Formats: sequence, C-alpha cells, structure tokens
Amino acid sequence: MASTAPYPLLHSHLLIKRLISLNKPSSLRPARHYIFLEGSKVECRHDSDRELPFEQERNFSWLSGGVAPPHSALTISYEHEGGEAINEDAIETRLWLPEVDEAEVMWMGMPPTPSEIGQKIHVTAIHQGWSRHSLYPPPPKNRNLETIIHHLPFTKPPTSIAAQINAPIPTSEYLLKALHEARRNKTKVEIEKMKKANELSSGAHKYLMELVGKGAIKDENAAEAEFVAYCRRRGSKIQAYSSIVAAGKSAGTLHYVANDQPFPTEPTLLLVDAGCEWQDYASDITRVIPIGNGGKFTKECAEIVTLVCEMQDAAFKLIKPNANWEDVQLLMHDVLIRGFLKLGLFVVPEGSEDEKVEKIKASGLSSAFYPHAVGHLLGLDTHDVGGLPEGRSTDPLLRYLRLRVPLEEGFVVTVEPGCYFNEFLFAPFKNSEFVNHELLAKYLYVGGVRIEDNLLITKDGFENLTPSWLPRTVEEVEAVTCPTGSA
Repeated sequence: MASTAPYPLLHSHLLIKRLISLNKPSSLRPARHYIFLEGSKVECRHDSDRELPFEQERNFSWLSGGVAPPHSALTISYEHEGGEAINEDAIETRLWLPEVDEAEVMWMGMPPTPSEIGQKIHVTAIHQGWSRHSLYPPPPKNRNLETIIHHLPFTKPPTSIAAQINAPIPTSEYLLKALHEARRNKTKVEIEKMKKANELSSGAHKYLMELVGKGAIKDENAAEAEFVAYCRRRGSKIQAYSSIVAAGKSAGTLHYVANDQPFPTEPTLLLVDAGCEWQDYASDITRVIPIGNGGKFTKECAEIVTLVCEMQDAAFKLIKPNANWEDVQLLMHDVLIRGFLKLGLFVVPEGSEDEKVEKIKASGLSSAFYPHAVGHLLGLDTHDVGGLPEGRSTDPLLRYLRLRVPLEEGFVVTVEPGCYFNEFLFAPFKNSEFVNHELLAKYLYVGGVRIEDNLLITKDGFENLTPSWLPRTVEEVEAVTCPTGSA
C-alpha cells in the first residue's frame, strides 16, 4: 500500500523502505536504524570573506523539504521489528535548526523559526539547537535492539564522549545508495514543482524566440540575460545549470557556456539549452531559433532540425515503464544514420538500407555527429542521481549514458537527441568512405541542433512536462520568429 504521509515526511518513509531492502537478509533482522544528515554551511570564496550563494546539499533538501537554513541537521529514527513490512507510524523524522547567532542576525537578519518552517513542511518535530554530541542516538525504546547509525560518506556520524552499552554501529555503506534509489521515483509534490519549472522555462524559451525573430537581440550574452530575467520576474531566482546559448558553429560544442559572442552575420541558428529551478527542482529544455534569413531556417538548418525532431519522436514511441534506455539510445543512432543517408551526407555503395545502417553503426561514424546520450534523470539535480548503479558502459555508442536501469513509473527523464557538426569530433573520420565530404562542408555553419523535453514516466507511457505550446518543429518555431511568413 502506498504511503499517504504528507510532504516531505513521505520521503523519509520511502528512504527507510529502500534502506531495509538493501543487504538482505541481514537488513530484515530487528534493529533500530538511525539516520544522520548534516546540511550545507555557508562557504566563502577561496581566501576571502566573500560568501558564495548558499545551496543546500540535495539529499538533505529532499528529506527536509528544501526550507532548512544553513548549518541544520536531520535525523530519522526507526525501530524495525524485523521482516519485509515497514511500520510507518514508528518512523520519526526530526529537523534540527542551528542556534540563533547574534553576529549572524546582525548581518543577515533573523532566521526562520521552527514554527515558521513547520507551516511549510511536515516532519515529526523541528528543534532549535544541536551538536554532534547532542544528536548521538539515545538507547532505543526496545533496549534489546542494536542501533545502526547511517550517515553519508562525506559526513561524520554523531559522536559520544563515552560509549554506551550496546553501542551504535556507524556505517556509510547503504545510505547514499538508498537515497539515490528513493529519489528516482518522484512524488506528487515533486512533480508539481517540476511542472512549474517547465512552465516558466518554456515561457522564457518562447519569449526568446520572439525577441530573436524581431532582431531585438544581437548576441549570446543578451539572449541569456533575457532568458534569466524572464524567469526571475516570475519568481525563479536560480537557473538549474549554466545556460548554453550558442550561435552558429558554437552550437557544435555540447556544453558551450561562454555565451559572449555576437550573432554571426550570415543566417544560421541559435541553440538555447536552459532551464530554471522551482523550489529546488530542475527543468532542462533545449530549442533552436533561426538567426537572420527573415526569421526562417535556412535549407540546411531546417533539414537538421526536422531530423532531430524525428529522432525525438522515435524515442517517444519507446518510452514507457520497463523500457530499456540503451535501446532508446541505439535507436537514435539508427534514425540519424537513415536521415543522413536520405540527405546524401552518408553514402554506402551497396546493400539494403538496413545493411547500410549497420555498416555505418559498426564504424562508429554516427558518434561524430551524435556524441552524447539521449537523456538522463531529472529532479533536484539536473543530472539526477540513481541512473548508474552499475557504472558506465564501455560501448562507444553507449558510453555517455547517464541512465542504465529500466524506466519506472515516477522517473522524470530528459529526451534530448541532437546532431552536431564539430570538426574536432569528426577528425577521426575525415577519410571515411561513407561520408560525402563535399556536401558535408555545406552544413558546417549549422553548428548543432538539440531538441529537449522533460518526460514523467506514467503507468502506461509518459506525460510530457514540457508544455505542448512551446514550439519545437521548424513550422512551429517559424510561426513565432516569422509570424507574417515573409522571408
């Protein structure tokens, strides 16, 4: 039976279930499980007193609802009676706020009180003041139970000056893995926050299309500024990651973040990979916008945008619970190769189309034009946790996958196929017999195209969290950038 606990108490319940499921059958024996997490502190930049923007440790944020101030702590205590079943009523989650510091108040003002935080989140209790000694677990109610203190590898467990009888056993072996697994499947509140982040980011993308189409923006820096300002004006102060705003050939660099160049004078396109956060939860959306040419894509740009949309549509057809993400990735190479054969960029003299595709795939050539993965988990982190429990693949076409587990209901994934014209990536294949090199030279100015949406895996398929009103195809984008249809 699914838990009906309020947010974020529900997350503690999900974590305990994951923790008990690890290390079977040992984990099923009776024991008191005591979890300790320490929140982030305010850090200063290098050798200075210049404070960096505060960012809460994400696992702590997941369990505390994202409202705890710096220097907080959190404990979860659960006396497990043994077996598979979990008694949710016996799980106690306590948030520990720091003592009020007079000097801190002088500079930063009064921090939120326990009662103020309690109006925003639901946990067992919220306390003021703590230390590592004070949070050392007291004896369990059932004195016969051993206590296991679970802590993260980068966090020291609470300590005691004098060891107690039946002293707790500290371990960092299971907590991080349990957190990663529990965070994969998003809860109702998390999904609503991600929908809001997608709505705001999509509005910023469409607004940017309008501005570029009017010729009101002439450089990458101004484009990024307009995107961020749109989000901030609507309540999102933080971008989920460094925005990628790349014009022309710069779009061929996957994580181009310089964003400081004027737009090319000749018609090309602008790739914008950007998304804001809403209450700590990320969006991650990519669209391309024509530059010049009266707001319309050039022939080559339009062909590549259409091809990448076809790749994304093909991925959508496979996405549902239990789908294998590696199969989706390999399909992207298949669709790209067929598209390049149709455009004449790839040439194989003999064989059926399927045979030609397999020859090119075996050569690794397609990885020069589609070098990354089809997508990743999304949540509190843009590249969210839990996707690589067994590590990365060594297969050249799969090595950049950040998700190598079957899809499950509640996962939120990005679907972001792309096609790039990067001369450095292409260098190993500069003598390839499968490439029409003369024709390829005419596409280099395109730089790169990536189309990215955020999908929630549902019981029967998926829900696209990226609104359908955000233009994606050539025709949809041009309806915004060139509304009159004039070139």
